Amino acid sequence: MNRSTRCRLAVLWAVLLSTACSQNPPPQAATPADSAALRARADSIARAERARADSLAAARRDSIARADAPMERSRADSVRAQIQENGGSAPPATASGLDAAAEAVLFETVLFDYDRADVRPDQAAKLAAKLAILRANPRLEVRIEGHCDERGPDEYNLALGNRRAAAVKRWFVEHGIPESRLTIVSYGEERPADPASTEDAFARNRRAEFRVTRAAR
Repeated sequence: MNRSTRCRLAVLWAVLLSTACSQNPPPQAATPADSAALRARADSIARAERARADSLAAARRDSIARADAPMERSRADSVRAQIQENGGSAPPATASGLDAAAEAVLFETVLFDYDRADVRPDQAAKLAAKLAILRANPRLEVRIEGHCDERGPDEYNLALGNRRAAAVKRWFVEHGIPESRLTIVSYGEERPADPASTEDAFARNRRAEFRVTRAAR
């Protein structure tokens, strides 16, 4: 093969290589601008999903509030009217017919945690002592009064006080006391045991109290 032929073949080979390279360009790595755009789009989608979830939750809370508010406002107004009619004092107590020691146990308050209505383990012993008195005196009937501290709306506190009184009643019923011997009422925040706005006062005001509605004898 002469020199001229070799030159022509070399040129042809170079042209073929150049054509192949132009038809199959190597993949290009994503640029920083592309990565930033993808992150921004992902963040935008996440924000939209969070906003939608928050909107649905808020709509549900508003719906519940609208459904409950008229009833709770009416109940709150009724309780306030009753308290004002009684001059803010507790209703007259029925004589218990118990001795002084048993009466002191029966009237001891039961305390609750903040925004809770379940019976605390450290308060169960008080209920057990009251239970013994109720069992020993089958004629005795009691009203359980639920109370709250001053924090929170009036309507909410009335409902919370009712749940506290109901929890105590349920405890007694589960331990064999007939429901007919137990009534409940909620005074919400209207009758604080301690009027101070301190944590200690709040703790004393989150309570259930007990009144005799029918004497033991």
